[in-house]
Amino acid sequence: MKMKLDVRKITYLVLLGALVSFMINACKRESLTLSTTDDVNITGFLEKNPEKFSLFTQILERSGTKGYLAAYGKYTIFTPDNNAITAWLKELNKTAVDQLSAAELKDIVRFHILPDTVATGKFTDGKLNQITLYGQYLQTGVVFKDGVSSYIINKQALITQSNVRVGNGIIHVIDHVLTPSTKTLAVSIETNSRYSIFTQALKETGFYDSLNYVQSAIPDTTRRFQTVILESDSAIKAAGFSNYAALKAKLSKTGNPQSHADSLWMYVAYHISTGANYTPDIVSSPSLATLVPSEIVTTKLVGTRILLNEDEFNGVIEPGVEVNRTFSNVTTANGVLHESKSFYKIKPRVPTGVYFDISDQPELKLMAAWRVPGQNISLIQNGKFVLSGLRADRIPGRLHLNSTSTLPIGTSDGRSYANRDVIQFSMTTNNTARNIWVELRTPMLVKGKYKVWICYTQNGNGPLSQIGVDVGTTQEQILPNLVDFSQSLTSSGVPTANAALPSADGLMLTNGFKRYMATTADVNQDGVRGIQPISVNNQWSVMVGRLAGVVDIKTTDRHWIRFTTLRGNNDYIMNIDMIHFIPIDDDQNYPRFGTTGAIFKRP
Repeated sequence: MKMKLDVRKITYLVLLGALVSFMINACKRESLTLSTTDDVNITGFLEKNPEKFSLFTQILERSGTKGYLAAYGKYTIFTPDNNAITAWLKELNKTAVDQLSAAELKDIVRFHILPDTVATGKFTDGKLNQITLYGQYLQTGVVFKDGVSSYIINKQALITQSNVRVGNGIIHVIDHVLTPSTKTLAVSIETNSRYSIFTQALKETGFYDSLNYVQSAIPDTTRRFQTVILESDSAIKAAGFSNYAALKAKLSKTGNPQSHADSLWMYVAYHISTGANYTPDIVSSPSLATLVPSEIVTTKLVGTRILLNEDEFNGVIEPGVEVNRTFSNVTTANGVLHESKSFYKIKPRVPTGVYFDISDQPELKLMAAWRVPGQNISLIQNGKFVLSGLRADRIPGRLHLNSTSTLPIGTSDGRSYANRDVIQFSMTTNNTARNIWVELRTPMLVKGKYKVWICYTQNGNGPLSQIGVDVGTTQEQILPNLVDFSQSLTSSGVPTANAALPSADGLMLTNGFKRYMATTADVNQDGVRGIQPISVNNQWSVMVGRLAGVVDIKTTDRHWIRFTTLRGNNDYIMNIDMIHFIPIDDDQNYPRFGTTGAIFKRP
């Protein structure tokens, strides 16, 4: 169907970032009445309009599918008109519908039907959420010509009439017959001359066979599809491998490319993920799990560019590779094929300490009030969290105001935070306007074991919290030590007056506490000293580092850390400054931090 689109509509359908959120909304199923109505059903509508649909009606009759499309239910059917079917028959060197077998026609019909009602308002630049009765996904998008836009299905057929609602579903009229993919991922790769080197790698590692199966052979529908992101011959050659032999010589060290310990096997496995992931699916998740155990490919959308493995570790950007969208979103019989513009493989990494200042968030950095002394920023605006890396149990809009409080150096109560800011959460178990739990997405963590330190400022009404990582997933870990935000460093057994002294470090660490802020006893590499302890009651003890326990990170990725409050009253205040993830064998007391962002290593 051709239609005039306003600027907002065009933006929705063109900009991939907007389309991702649009896709999330598209997951909501329409609520339709299932009771009998006087409306015409699908077959009735087609029979009432023989000048457009007589040939498709013949297909339904010959394939034996006319009956269930006359019954009440919830279907979406993409219906080719007579011109479309005539052109399709000509391509097949046929002149009539009855020259095709009932089985062939049944497959065609099934490929045009979704078992749900999907109006064009749910279309996205990617696959539809519902799979066809044939067992393959349909792609939707928009094409523009002369200021007019048209919905396009599978890059094959334009919708000429949309959203025809009948008693048992929705009809979209299309100008071409949709034909399902018949080539598997393996065959699609092998028959494309761009991928001769990767094809050889597939065959020698054994992945060719595992990508060359028929869907019906996989009873579990969650395993029927796979996604491959591969490099072209030119990209592999640009990386220094003139042919497959050169690639094998570099990567295959065991002499057996089919061994899971062989780097060539891992290289290929790292390019394969389970599920049918089109580009909107890729950018809607921060990472893709691969067939290499515990190894992921991170994803990022920058403008309209999709980047793989462009990661930041402790402030250092590691350049990634770009998805070549021209040769991506290729549907096959058992998955989806994408191409990257450059060569990529698993990056060897070792666990490294991550010192996460939770106010150091990209959305906050864009705000004028970020880290301005005395300014607050609400973390809920327009009924939503402003941070993509924050989620909680309460519905946005009913949450208590969360704010970033930015204070000058050395305020009178001694609460001088790292980078001068702290995030305040209201937590309780008995007030529905407050949170029971909140989660923060961590920076990238390399797989390994870490001690987790919660760095906070003590509050007499602070909650008692249980700390968990990746709660609700297969990698869930609940850390053993409860964190009581009402405790100061004196709970470690060190008197308030001694909390800033280096001599207190050992006792505090033994009892699961540490001082994470730098005093004048600490000097950084630039010769800058930490700040003087505040004179009011020498209150360094209110800046607390508390050990929550050891977490075993199984996958190099960004993870979720959850704070669950365990005690009630009306309004507990949880002031979190930093979270430290320190490898278990590394120094746990250093580095320390200053109010201006300075880092202080062990003297």
